[in-house]
Amino acid sequence: MNFTLFSRSLLATGLIASAVSLAPQAHAADSTTSSTCQQTGQNDLIGRLAQREDCLNSRVQNYQKQSQEAQAAREKRIQDLKDKYTNAPANEKARLQKQISSEQSKLTDLRDQQSQRLQQLKNAPKEQRDRLNNLGAKTRGDVSNFLNGGL
Repeated sequence: MNFTLFSRSLLATGLIASAVSLAPQAHAADSTTSSTCQQTGQNDLIGRLAQREDCLNSRVQNYQKQSQEAQAAREKRIQDLKDKYTNAPANEKARLQKQISSEQSKLTDLRDQQSQRLQQLKNAPKEQRDRLNNLGAKTRGDVSNFLNGGL
């Protein structure tokens, strides 16, 4: 009797350990991190999760920098068009005003896209934790069912 309980506990522990060790490999093909970050040879679960979070944080910072540069360039174009508008003859003012409106619209769209993309990138670590928690809950449920079902 004691031997059966011991073997079940040992088997359950082995199942949990294998599920936890294989979980990150199941998501290794995730395009959000594996294609842009260097693999540092982290073999443990926590090291890989920390590396993935660091990669996501660096992607957020790079995206913010690129977006700010693109917005600054667009704002400069708008200012240049406004300068031309003040010195332009009357027949060109309508065309320049249309260009200014178009550039301002593009700038607004760029800012909206940036805020949506940043929100998406910032939510990625939370989604990763949720996936891990769901996998842990499923594994605990499977082990519990296995232990209660018996051999």
